[in-house]
Amino acid sequence: MFVSRRRIRVDWGHCDPAGIVFYPNYFRWFDECTTALFDNAGLPLPQLYRTHGLTGFPLLEAKATFSGSSGFGDDLDCEASVSEWSTRTLKVLHRFLRAGRLLVEGSELRVCAIPDPDDPQRIKAAPIPAAVKERLGGSLANA
Repeated sequence: MFVSRRRIRVDWGHCDPAGIVFYPNYFRWFDECTTALFDNAGLPLPQLYRTHGLTGFPLLEAKATFSGSSGFGDDLDCEASVSEWSTRTLKVLHRFLRAGRLLVEGSELRVCAIPDPDDPQRIKAAPIPAAVKERLGGSLANA
């Protein structure tokens, strides 16, 4: 399984009046970490979309469990990996740690999408390209 890692420094603007990270910021960081996951695996999304005729990987579901808090000046170590695959969807697991302690664990369920050939204003689910599964550690047998 391919794991992408990055560090996020908590800025004052990320915090609520209590001085802790305002929880929607984690969901924004999930999205940024998913983009970094693809980039770090050698799959920059704009290029991937052009090469395979994709519209993107729209979000179907997002979840988070908060077991600790972080605040201004904290350095968060962020990990992202694909934990589940189907033919058309992938689940990205996100983990946020401070000094090795897990603070937030979340996931995003995303679908591979292409323009709908019957209605260009719409999208439809499509099989995930083999290159994505190969680079991100998915088994082609599970496709």
